[in-house]
Amino acid sequence: MAAVQEVQGSNPYRASRACTQLTTWTNRKDWSEILPAFSRCVRITRDIKEDFKPDPALMESSEEKELYQSIEKALLLPRENGSVDDLLNAFIPIIPSINQFFDKVLVMAEDSKVRESRLGLLQQIVSLADTVIDFSKLEGF
Repeated sequence: MAAVQEVQGSNPYRASRACTQLTTWTNRKDWSEILPAFSRCVRITRDIKEDFKPDPALMESSEEKELYQSIEKALLLPRENGSVDDLLNAFIPIIPSINQFFDKVLVMAEDSKVRESRLGLLQQIVSLADTVIDFSKLEGF
């Protein structure tokens, strides 16, 4: 699969394992919730060249704070390098927070510091997949 080869092509064993894991995930009933949640985060951040960091002091809504806490928990989980299973098992608990965030929070706030903090949240989510998979290569992205 191109999505895995893009990131892990230099390690055939790891790429093969990741492709097998990804196939299992894409056949799950909840895949139609997983991919859109991730793709929303990617689409809004992919053209931004600067890396932003979330700033808890600038978080105005409960949805921002909840998303931040969900991401922090996911970042603490042990993950094997290149494992689609580990990535998506860490990502699934974040999905409700992502959906609430996009439903209730204007990411592109007028205040540049608030906007950058919000973009930083989304960039952290996107970075979870950096060494695993390029989701944009998947059908339905």
